[in-house]
Amino acid sequence: MKRILFILAAACCSAAAAQTNGPAAKLPPPAPTEITSDSADFDLNSRQAVYRGHVFVSDPEVKLHCELLTINFPSDDGRTNQIRRPNHVQAETNVVIDFTDEKGEKYHVTSDKTIYSYSVVNAVTNETVLFTGLPDRKPQVETADAIITSEPMVWNRVTRHFEFTNPHMISRQNLNGGGGTNASPLKSLLK
Repeated sequence: MKRILFILAAACCSAAAAQTNGPAAKLPPPAPTEITSDSADFDLNSRQAVYRGHVFVSDPEVKLHCELLTINFPSDDGRTNQIRRPNHVQAETNVVIDFTDEKGEKYHVTSDKTIYSYSVVNAVTNETVLFTGLPDRKPQVETADAIITSEPMVWNRVTRHFEFTNPHMISRQNLNGGGGTNASPLKSLLK
């Protein structure tokens, strides 16, 4: 397996640091995102990277497994030589994503295809992740409290909101005997 180190400033997830009127605090450089695969193609003209076979992404915020990963970067505006946040990432075939949100809640998501989209339009940030499946295998998200399948499933990273179409939910609260609490089984998704 070829080992390819590709530094993506916040490749799949991280948010930009907030601006203040005071002196800028020195932040440590972001940890790199490491991508391994059987093969990779980089097209500098189209600003696209394609990874094939046993793809694994290790990022400080997310771990992703799939068979095909396509990453598109916005066109170079001539003002910077730095790699910028991808505006489109598509993972295909047996996609498995594990991440922990800023509150420590763990998520395990499986799908056949996952599409991450990022854009800023009129100073408004849009950042979504679309999960789709196959007719016999819908996308699924698991948390400590619930297992939810849906086709499709959309995660709005800006508003921290999951949207489900025709969902089927299994409450882990019921599986674990309730734990003596009346907490909602969806609390982890609605935090």
